[in-house]
Amino acid sequence: MKPSLEDERRALLEQIEASRAVYRRMLAGDDAGPTPAVPSESAVRRAQGDAGRGKAIQWMMDHPLWVAGGVALLVLLAPRVLGAGTQAARRRKQAKRRERERERETGGGTVRALVTAAALLLRDPARMRAALRYGQMAIGWIKERRRAKAVKTQKTITTVTPDTRVTTRLH
Repeated sequence: MKPSLEDERRALLEQIEASRAVYRRMLAGDDAGPTPAVPSESAVRRAQGDAGRGKAIQWMMDHPLWVAGGVALLVLLAPRVLGAGTQAARRRKQAKRRERERERETGGGTVRALVTAAALLLRDPARMRAALRYGQMAIGWIKERRRAKAVKTQKTITTVTPDTRVTTRLH
């Protein structure tokens, strides 16, 4: 049962008048007089009936068939939607597990990351030439170090005779 607009208007006017009277007394400095009872919000809501409810609740009370249809639709579709989400999550988890296993089998995760970073950084031809120069220098440095190490560790026998001097390397 909805209260009439007249009842709502009357309740609001009473509340406004009561608050005006309180403010007038405060401005006049008249604290001795009895303060009229200002109706509380809950009393106003009770007087208004259904009008104090939220708009959504009012709409639901006015359209029960739409609400029932929405609930039925929710009951039918919710398991499918939730099930699809869990299945997709399960598939993602399995794919991630397979990828981790494949990485373990193939190895080279670090090398692959370095090659990818190099490919991204070396898109510019000038950078490519500089990288090749540095690579050649690094390879030359490594070869020189190996050669120096081999010379240090080589065993040589020098045989000296009055006529000739012969040096023999042992490998």
